[in-house]
Amino acid sequence: MLRDFLAKNIKSQAGKDAGGFVEWGYGQVEPNHLSAQRTSQVYAQLPADPEIEVLEQGQFVKYDYANGLVNFTGKGEWMLVYNEIKLYREHQDDCEFAMIKDNYQARIYSPFGGDKYGADGSKLTSSDPYTYDTNFNKQSRYYNGVDADGNDSITVGENTYKYDDVTAAPDMYELHYNEDPYHIESQTRPQFMPEGTTMVPRVLKTNVGDIFTTNMIKETTLAVGDTLKVGDDGILVKGEDDKMTWQVVKVYTMPDHQRGVKIMRIV
Repeated sequence: MLRDFLAKNIKSQAGKDAGGFVEWGYGQVEPNHLSAQRTSQVYAQLPADPEIEVLEQGQFVKYDYANGLVNFTGKGEWMLVYNEIKLYREHQDDCEFAMIKDNYQARIYSPFGGDKYGADGSKLTSSDPYTYDTNFNKQSRYYNGVDADGNDSITVGENTYKYDDVTAAPDMYELHYNEDPYHIESQTRPQFMPEGTTMVPRVLKTNVGDIFTTNMIKETTLAVGDTLKVGDDGILVKGEDDKMTWQVVKVYTMPDHQRGVKIMRIV
């Protein structure tokens, strides 16, 4: 059966072998009443810590903006991992999806924001703007009809080409607006992903009263009224926390008919 195949090939962090509630596949989330879907408290700009190999639906993480990472140790409250499910075979079930580090190879974090370099390849610093300007001028794009040496044309073989003057007269309100009419960022390099990171998860802030159905819990038995807190690995376990506590409000099933529980945030 498919469930036996999945149980053999997928090991959830909250699976039976780990003393958890997941029967086969990875942990899942079925949203019932998640306020983030209305408040837009959805965060998806920080890469996962290099030490995180797998993030399953229903796990919790810290959105550690100060250190530029999603991890289990940052400041602030726990955020719910709820990624877009991406499976590319028609027969696959939702429980086959988790964000697995080895499946992602993100290299560029942003096309801008990287270090700037001069014409000689040396790294430029914001503390020396004159050096920056000098190097930039050495890489003149001939916007005003002349090159860096004052020539108004270039000869290639037997042909001579005039440089175009694409600048306008100075504007008394914006004196330097036309110095780069093409807005070419020739010295800006892209900002790369932090070393060792490959994936950027989507996480949701939850609020008191939020409800969702999940099996991503590291417990073998659960009953209505049980309270849950987030463990150090971001997985729910029995207990209470003065910052975030969930309560089992219904012993239920997941959409694929394996066991699950409906939980509500009460703290």
